Amino acid sequence: MICPRCGAEMDSKQRYCMKCGALNYDHPDNQKMKTYITPEEFDKANQDYNDPKKHEVDTVEFAGRTYETKTKNKKGFIDTKSAILLLLLFTIILGGLAYFWLNYSLSFLFVVCIIYFIVTFFIIVNSAIYMKGGYSGFTPLIPFYSQYAYFDIAVGNGWKFLFLLIPIFGEIYALYANYRLGRVFGKSGWLTLFFPFVMLPIIAIDDRAVYEGNGEKYPQFVTSGKRRNAQIPAFVYSILFFLVFLGFAFTPTAYICREIFYVLDVSSFVNTVNTDVVDGIYNCDGNMITEKDGEYYIPFSNASDLTMYSFLPIRSSMNGGKLKGYIRVVKKKNNYQYFVTLTDGEYGFDNVDSKLLHMSEIEKMDSVQMPEYVNTCKKD
Repeated sequence: MICPRCGAEMDSKQRYCMKCGALNYDHPDNQKMKTYITPEEFDKANQDYNDPKKHEVDTVEFAGRTYETKTKNKKGFIDTKSAILLLLLFTIILGGLAYFWLNYSLSFLFVVCIIYFIVTFFIIVNSAIYMKGGYSGFTPLIPFYSQYAYFDIAVGNGWKFLFLLIPIFGEIYALYANYRLGRVFGKSGWLTLFFPFVMLPIIAIDDRAVYEGNGEKYPQFVTSGKRRNAQIPAFVYSILFFLVFLGFAFTPTAYICREIFYVLDVSSFVNTVNTDVVDGIYNCDGNMITEKDGEYYIPFSNASDLTMYSFLPIRSSMNGGKLKGYIRVVKKKNNYQYFVTLTDGEYGFDNVDSKLLHMSEIEKMDSVQMPEYVNTCKKD
């Protein structure tokens, strides 16, 4: 239940609002008080309820009378949650294309999707805050005007963005504007200043974070009766950065990233093998590697078979192929050395110390030949 006087949430079992003291006339103990309600009080309750700066709800019952409205028609309402769901959908699509078309490894795919989601998420959050303040969701794209709009929302005077041109003072005033941004949306200014990556999404997504500042644009927006559609700018921003990330896949930088993740994935795979070797999981013709010094070979036709999570394939970041080859283990006392020889059908490592794995060690390799008459080991 929402208090019609101040907009605060209240329990229907409470006799009065804990914030402003307004009586709950639906409570049995307050039924007799209905006879003392004046028409002026009804008008005041109705006025408060229709105030765009109050919390907006679907129905409010006050002194036996019900006030109704529809959320989708409320002035200033921004459906940010749907915009975030739209971004999530594009992130899933990007992940699918990265896996099945671009042949990224899972680790490379996850990093790309996470970066895409975070970057686009905060662009959409920024756009939603502008819309809550009465501006268009595309305002962040317009140089200078976006700064004007931000200061209009935060401090009530857009031209104060010119203070940013003043050395030192401009930086201090920018911090003050960030502080004020939290306050005008009913949140902590200090938290918004020191933890913007937490507070800005809260301001954008929380329907109760209604603008209460003195910006010149907001009254015009409310008076016009228009409703901002957050899905449209969210769709545009999602598509825009979606194309940017797809275009990135065909740049030289992306090729370097492929090599980096190739090394990281192989290193992670070898670390998993090392853990299993030390735990005595590998059987070498009746003996364990841990029992005797020597040289051992661990062959594999698919690196995923040697991990606990074989349903998550270890793919090559270079071409998406499976990794096959062998690991040579040299044990001396309690010291283990691992030398990697593997390929994805095009690229690989040839007898490289696992501690020295580097992009410079990647070479053209279409196959791997296992040495004969060696002590081979398999997982129990």
